[in-house]
Amino acid sequence: MTEILTKQKTIEEIVKQVKKLDKEELQILLYKLRIKKMQREGVKPAANPPKGLKEPTMEEINRWKHESRTYVAPE
Repeated sequence: MTEILTKQKTIEEIVKQVKKLDKEELQILLYKLRIKKMQREGVKPAANPPKGLKEPTMEEINRWKHESRTYVAPE
């Protein structure tokens, strides 16, 4: 019960302080809070590759990047 009261008081204090901020400061605060959450929870993978698919090596990735930059389309 004490923990709930402490959390509630903390939330109320945060709300009081946030009400004093202007729009730009609120956006900065929100941005920082989202970053903290991502750092705490980690970033989920952007893609779900099929199971059993071998991940490419750094050498393969570098070769692909080089080939993509030097590719000349046929006329």
